[in-house]
Parts: sequence; structure tokens; C-alpha cells
Amino acid sequence: MVHTADALLAVLDPLPHHHRLRRLALSVPGLVERGTLTAVLDELDGRGDYERRLAALAALVGRQEHFLAARLADPDPVVAGYALRGARALPLPDAAIETAHEDASAATRDRIARFLWAGDRPRLTERLVTRLREQGDDAEAARLLPGCSPSFVAAALPGLAHAVTAPVRLARRHPGPFLDQAERDLAERPRGTGRTDWWQRHDGALAVTTATHPERVLTLLERHGPGTLPHCLRRSARALVAADAERFVRWLLAPERDHPRYEPHLPSGAFRALVRADPPSLPQLGRHWTRSTPHLTALVKAVPPSRRGAFLAEVTAADEPGRVPFGDLDLLPRERRWAEVRRSLAEPDVEQMFWLDLLDTRAHGPFDEARPHLLAALDRPDAGDRAAVWPLLVACAGRDGGRAGMAEVLELMTRRLRNERDPVRADALGALADLHPARFADEDTAFLDRILLDALGARDASAATRDALRRLAAGLLVEHGTDDGTRPALLQWALHAFERITGHMGDQDFGPLHRTLRRGQEHRLFEVLRPWLEAAHEKADHRLLFAFTAALGRRAHRMPALQSMLEDALGTGDDGAFTTAVRLWLEPPATRDERVARVLEREPSAAALPPVLDVLAARRTDLLDGLLGDRPPYGRFLPPGADRPLPGPRHGDRLLPRQQEAVVRVARAVVTDASRPLPERAAALRTVAGLPAGHRLVVDQLHAPDVLLAEAALAALPRGGRPGETLGTLLGHAGGDRARVAVYAAGRAARSVTPSELARRLEDVLLRQPDAKVTSRKEAVRLAARFLPAPRAAALLAATYRIPDQHPDVRAAVVASAARLPGAPDAWAVLDDAGRGAPQVRQALLAAVPWRLPAAHRARYARLVAGVCSTEDPEVREAALGSLADWAPYAPGAVAVLRETVTDFDVRVGWLEAARALASLAVSGLPHPVGGAAPGSLLHDTIGELLTAVRRAEYDACPDRDLPARQRLDRLLQGVPHRPDPGLVPVLEAVAAQLAGEPAFAEARAGLLRGLVDREHELPGLCARLSALADALRGRPGLACRTAGYLERQIAGATPPDPAVFLAAARHSAAADGVPGGLLAVALVAGQGRRLGWPEEWRVLLRELRRHEDGDVRAAAWEAVVHYE
Repeated sequence: MVHTADALLAVLDPLPHHHRLRRLALSVPGLVERGTLTAVLDELDGRGDYERRLAALAALVGRQEHFLAARLADPDPVVAGYALRGARALPLPDAAIETAHEDASAATRDRIARFLWAGDRPRLTERLVTRLREQGDDAEAARLLPGCSPSFVAAALPGLAHAVTAPVRLARRHPGPFLDQAERDLAERPRGTGRTDWWQRHDGALAVTTATHPERVLTLLERHGPGTLPHCLRRSARALVAADAERFVRWLLAPERDHPRYEPHLPSGAFRALVRADPPSLPQLGRHWTRSTPHLTALVKAVPPSRRGAFLAEVTAADEPGRVPFGDLDLLPRERRWAEVRRSLAEPDVEQMFWLDLLDTRAHGPFDEARPHLLAALDRPDAGDRAAVWPLLVACAGRDGGRAGMAEVLELMTRRLRNERDPVRADALGALADLHPARFADEDTAFLDRILLDALGARDASAATRDALRRLAAGLLVEHGTDDGTRPALLQWALHAFERITGHMGDQDFGPLHRTLRRGQEHRLFEVLRPWLEAAHEKADHRLLFAFTAALGRRAHRMPALQSMLEDALGTGDDGAFTTAVRLWLEPPATRDERVARVLEREPSAAALPPVLDVLAARRTDLLDGLLGDRPPYGRFLPPGADRPLPGPRHGDRLLPRQQEAVVRVARAVVTDASRPLPERAAALRTVAGLPAGHRLVVDQLHAPDVLLAEAALAALPRGGRPGETLGTLLGHAGGDRARVAVYAAGRAARSVTPSELARRLEDVLLRQPDAKVTSRKEAVRLAARFLPAPRAAALLAATYRIPDQHPDVRAAVVASAARLPGAPDAWAVLDDAGRGAPQVRQALLAAVPWRLPAAHRARYARLVAGVCSTEDPEVREAALGSLADWAPYAPGAVAVLRETVTDFDVRVGWLEAARALASLAVSGLPHPVGGAAPGSLLHDTIGELLTAVRRAEYDACPDRDLPARQRLDRLLQGVPHRPDPGLVPVLEAVAAQLAGEPAFAEARAGLLRGLVDREHELPGLCARLSALADALRGRPGLACRTAGYLERQIAGATPPDPAVFLAAARHSAAADGVPGGLLAVALVAGQGRRLGWPEEWRVLLRELRRHEDGDVRAAAWEAVVHYE
């Protein structure tokens, strides 16, 4: 019976790690019954790390609340972890957790935060959040919000939203309050990069809320959506479709979206959900994607085959009748595909197609019709051409050739590929491997055998060729090795192919069988392969066995016969086969412990093999003594005198103290051996740094004469069980040559130090060590801002900033850190002075973004940024003017400096950044006078002053300047987006109206009016837009021609919802708007007529325009060619 700590340790000593913990748990009830548990806990707790961790586990099992409560903030993370597990299972008082959280290290706060996130103690969490907010620690308070009640989060989140760094966790626990705050944040941010940044930072959180509140996420997309769907939200699009498919499609089609050319398409599940929902706008979405083949192909692929033809007909109804996007031919039912191919081949200009495109079109038709053309193309003299033709021929035969077609192609391959170049051969065989294995029959094996032998025997056979053969053999093996055995010849050929390929490639690869086989098929395939596996085993050739086992993945774990073969391979293979067999045999976790013992019984030196050593260190620590003892198991895998491998640091804490000492002894011999390479010695040092005895070895090497070894020791110093104790040593090197390593290692140690102790240590570096390196001081500043309470950190940073002759880089680091502490008065003292500091200090001031500051402080910070705009340093001035637009919502009066900069021609620096900021503010959606372009707005007044200056024609063709007012106004107008976004229309209209009386800016005005021509308009609105544009072009024939060309390219990108509206608008413009209207009508006809395949009604209008009374209109109409010769 166990009565004392020593007796308990003696009982546990010979056991493996997990058995040790189980035995300890089973011993605790007996100690409780005898009343000795408290004494045993106290004795164990007074010893080393190993014993203290046992004591914590025993206290948890024995429900020793007081013992656990006193160790919630223990510096040993394992002990503290057991204590927090006790807080979940036992009624530990809230006061104990509050006490542990007070002045706790960052590591301890992390553990307590993870405990509180479960939401089991919401009142405690809310008290901590309230206290942290009173202390000015918004970041820590925001981190605890997931553990609070929903009502508390709803009330507290508006004041803490800026400090939330883990929105996914918050959204998962409290989706409602998160979405409420999202609505507020997005409404507050101006359009453009501000909203895009929000969506990118919160897309994971929104993906979480999509599962529970998809309608609200759709509302956010509709009101404040980004230009393109973020990655995580795209993966969750299926839930949005399920909520309201029509709304989601309408958002995809919305004109205010960016519609990037290479936007990733939705997941296949979302497309299938769209098709099942069948919203009314689905064909319109297809029309929208007709110029994006991957998107349209993915959509059509989700449509059931029986409906694809009708769906594509609806998508292309506005285009040339019956035209199918070329990329979708493979998805059509056979008869419809053949009809489409025949229709395309009947076109009068078919012979003008590029030969390979024409051949590809023929290859999608009937095999008998395509065959002569494909065979003729195989005779082309260029090898690259033949390499392109072979896949077309093989695919055509596989689609529609039947047995006769497949046999003909295989026979042709036996005659043609033997003497072909390898790139041609590789492409042909790759196409053959891509065919479905069911296309082959037993009578094809003779052809396949000849193809295989010829390809492998070719002197120029490449890896691509051999890989294609491997894929072909693997596909046939999987298909016919798991069926009813009706095609045994193909199965035999596949097995023989693997044998032959192995002779050339050296290994075998079945591909990912665990993903391609249906459930249970692995057993059938194994029975088919078993004779081959046993025959290879008789020859001690286990490559097929290893390849098959690796391909099955975890499925092999549940196949006893296969596992028995792996065990047998241990006794018959060479060293390489033994190592592979051990690795595969030890993979099943359920039998790993027992099997590793059997491996060592068979071959003790196998303990040196990495897969065996990993299991010993993680599970069977009782078997490690043989490797670590005084008489190592020298033998097959550990030659006499060879270095013993060391267990990795991952499981070092599972070793017994004596085993840890043994590991350190081995490492010390390596580290202190000056004859060994320095990287090897440093690696050994890092391996044992996390062990208590290894910590002493690391300390011994801190002053090693070799720089590499000394710096490796410094970097490894905080990796032990109590990194906080090393902080003083690391910071002691802040002024020396090792500061580059020591100070960054101190960041790891600082996480385990209480704030009070950390503040004292950092004060020494920042205030009492004048010789500390600049890099050391900068890192100390960052550590203070990261780990100290906000008031304490702000006070230390302010004192550091005020040191006379402080290095500007240190002050810049202080300012960048103080910007994250705006709630502290000392921080504002630093920030206010920073606007008058060195250039790098002011650049640091500009690095802040408004959305990461508390709302109450944004206006004050915005005024600081505006003040920096008047600096003389050109780089700082440009950066300040460029960032001012982000701060405009919080200090509207501060943005007047933008207008002043653009209109003051004595200012030569920063006007371009100011112009860009003005243009972005105009379309930001902010209220008048900052946003918009109405009279009295910032943009309107700026344009007005520049127009006045333009009329004065100052600096006309001077040597150093040329019409600066005109140049600045041109750049300002170029910054206004020219697209028919509903939110931009009032801005474009207002600016165009302001420029109406300025002939010098007729082209800019025409560009604005052209941007208002929207293909979504109804006929009256579209006619009005065209008439306004034509009026702006009267008397400017050259400008009218250029604008018409721009308009043609603008509208040619997609089919409008109703092409008849565009046709009617073109007729109206040609009849009512004179010469400019005629040119615009030509642009509409040319852009959309070509897009639609030139229907008769469009050609009728084109003929009328070619007979227009004006020569420029006639010339433009002649350039719109219906069909090229």
C-alpha cells in the first residue's frame, strides 16, 4: 500500500507515462481514506517540477480545492493547467480566480482567459472586464468578452470594439451582439478601403455567424458589402444561398461591386445550392459570367445534365441563338453537344478559326466525323502540334468512340508513340490515364502492354511519362480490383505494370486510395493483391506492400492481415525495409504501445530509429532506459561508438527526472565536444533546453567562446519550464554584443513575468542603462506596451520619451506604442509632442488607424494627423495627407488642409496625395460638406478654386512649371471613379454640372457623363444619359470620336439585361442627337451587336448608320465589321 510520497514515486517509476498518471489517480482514494493525502501533496510540492506536477494531478483527483486555488497562477504551466481544470470541475471560489488574475503574467492571463471563454462563470468574467476597463486595459477586457453574458456583451462591445483581436471567438459565442456592432462599424466607415479592410479582418467571424444568422449577413453585404466576397465568407456561401438565393444572386450582380476579372468562384456546394433554389435571377447570373469561363462552367456543372441544355439556352437567349460558351461543351448531353458542334462547323467563317481551336471543336462531336481530321493533324511536322492533338484524339474516342474507337486509338498508339519524342508521348499517355478506367476492356491489354514497354524502354522517357503510366495502372487496379472480377486481364495487366514501372522508378505509388476507394473496397482490393504481396514477400521484396499500405492511409489500421504482413516484413527485409515497416506498423494508435515493445524485443537497437524513439518518448517512457543507460543497445541501427539520438523537446516533460538527467548527460557530451561542428552542438543544446537539468547546461554555455553556441544558449534560455526567471539574465545583455539575440528572447520570457516585476526590469533597460543598444530599447518599449497595464506602460513610455537626447528611433517606437494606449494621460503627452518631433517620430504617429482607437479619442488623434500635414519634411507631409481621409469622419474640419494643399500653388509637395484623398472623400458616403460634390462641399469648392486659377492661365509654358492649376484639376478628376455605382451617380452628376461651362475640361466632363451610361437603365433613363453626353460633345468632333470609342469598350464587356433597350436607345440617339448622337449610336451597335452575334435588327441599324448624313458617323459605322474576310 502507498502511504508516503517516496513510496508513491517508487510505484510510479517503472511505469509508462500514461500508466503513471492512471496509477497516480487510482492511488489517491487510498491516500484520502488514510488521511495522508495532504502530507503527500505538501511533500511532493516541495520537490522538483516532476513531483509538483504529480501533486497537482493528485490534488485534482482528490478534490483538494484549497491546494488548487493557491496554484491558479503557478509559474509552471502544467501545474496551473491542473488547477484550472479543477476550477471547471470543483467549486473553486471566484475570489481565488480574481486573485490569480490580479498582477498575473501574460501567460497566466492567457490560461485564465481560455478557462473563462467557456462561459461557465459569466458574472466573474463581467467583473473582471469592468475592472480592466477601469484600469484602462481595453485589450484584455475585450479578450474576455466571449465568456460574458449576451446582455453584457451587447452593452460593453460598442466601447471595446476597437480592441477586439479575436472576432471569430466572439462571433461564435455572441453572434447577435457581434452583428449589431458590425452594422455600426460599417455604417461609420467610409466607402472604399476602410470597409474593405473591415471585411478582410472579420471574414472568418462572419463565416461563423452565417451558420446561425445568414439573413443578417446578407443584409450587411447589401448595405455595406465589399467589392468581392472575402475568402472565409466565400466558403460559407452555401448558407447564404440557403437563406435567400435571390438576394445573394442580386448582390453578386450589383453594379457597386468591383467585379474583379479573376475573382475566385464559389465552392461547388454553393453552386449546387443555387441550382436547387433556382432563383429567378439565376439565368441573369449566367449571362453575367459569360465572359468568365471558370465561373460559368462551375455553374453549369451544378445543373443536372438533363437541364443543362435548357439552362444554357436561357443564358444565351440574348446572344446569338443557340450559341453555347465553348468551355461548357463537355457538360452538355451528347446529342445537344453534337448539334452544337455541327452548328459551329456550319458557320461560314469556320475555316478562319485557329487550327487547334477548330480541331478541338470537331473533337467534341461524333468520333466518326472527327476521326479523319484528328488523324490528319497527327501528321503535322511540329512535335508541339502533335502533342496537342493526341489528347484531343484520346478524349474524343473516350467520349464517343465506343469499343471500336478505343481499340483503334490504342492500336495507333502502339504504332506511333514508340518513335515519338517524349513530350508528345507524355501528353498522349497523360490523356489516356485521364480516361475513366471503365473505357478499357480485357482485349485492350495487348495494346496496353506494348505501349507500356515502348514507353519505359525509350531512352528519353521522362518522369511525366512514367507518372502517366503509374496513374493509368493505379486507375485500372482500383476500378477492376474492387469489382466483381469480370475483367481479370486488366487487373493482371495493372499489377504487371506496377512491377515494370517499379523497375524503372525505384518505388511504387498507388495514389491516394484512402480518398478514391469506396467504404470497404480496401478489403476486396487487398484480397486481389494478396497473392502478389505474398509472392513478393517470399523474395523479401516489400515495396508493393509498403506502397499499398501507405496509399490506404488510416484504412490500413483496420486490416489485421495487412498488419500481420507488415510485422513479418520486420524479419525479412534489409535495413531500409525494416525502417519503413516499423514506421507503417506503428501508425495505428490503438496498438502502438504494445507493438513498439515487440519491435525492441526483435531488435533493441531499433530504439534509435525516429519512429520508434518518438513512441518511446511520447508513450513508452519505461522502455527509454535501455537507450539512455550506461550500456546503449549497440547493434544494427546503432553502431558501436555512434551517438545516441535524443528524444525531441516535444515530449521532454513526460520523462522521469533520472531520464531527463540521462538525456542531458548525452547532450552535454555533444555540446562540450569542441571537435564537433558548431551547428550540431547548438542543435543538441536546443533539444534539452526545456528540461530542468538542460537549463543548467544552457546557462553554462552563455559565455561560450563560440558566438554561435553562445547565441544559441541565449535564444534557448527562456524555453525551460520557468522562462520568467531568465528575464533578468537576458536583459542584462541589452547593452552588449549579444543584444540582437538576447532582447528578442526576452520577449518570450516576458510573457511569464508578472507586470510588477516586468516593469522593474524594463525600467532598468529604458531609464537606468544609458549604454543599452537602440534595438534593445526599442524592443523594451514594445514589451512594455504589450505586457504592462496601460497606465503603468504609458508612464514608462513617457519617461523614456522625455530622456534628453533620446534616439529618434526609440522615440518613434514609443509613439507607435503610445498610440495603442490613448486612454492614459501620459500617452497623450507623448502623442501631442510627437507632432513636433523628428521625421521618423511623426511617421510613427501616422501609422495608427482610427478603427483601432477608442471612439472617444479619434477626433483628438485626427487633429494630430492634420497638424502633421503642415510639416516641412516631404515624405512625412505626403504620408499625412494620404492618411487624412481615414480620419475625416472624426474631425471634419481638419480636412480643409486638403483643399488648401491642392489649391495653393506655392506648395509643391503633397498636392497629389491631397487630390487623391479629396476624390476618395467625395465618394465615401460621408455627409456634406466632407462627402459628395454638391455646392459647398469640399470637392466642389476645390474644383471651383482650381477652375478660377485655370482661367488665369498662370505659369503657362514656363521653364519649371506649366499650368499647375490645370494639371492638378486633371489629377483630381481622374481620382473620381467613373462607374455607374448608385452611390457615385450624384457625385458624377454634380461634378459634370460644375464643369459644364468650361470648354477646357470638355473631355473630363465627357468621361464623367460616359460613366453614367449604365446598361441597367430603363429606356427613358438611358436615352436621357446619352442625350446629355451628346450635348457635351457638340462642336468637338475629335472628342466625340474618342468618347464613342471609350463607350464601345465600356458596354461591350457584358450583355445587358434587355438588349432591346440598348437597340432602341441607339435609334433614339442617332435620330435626335445629331452627329454626336450618331457616333454614340455606332458605339452602342458595335459594342453590343458583336457581343450578341449580330442579330438582324442590329445589322439593320448598322446599315442605316452607314448611310448617315455625316461623314464621321458613316466612317465609324464602316469600321464596325459584322464579319471579317
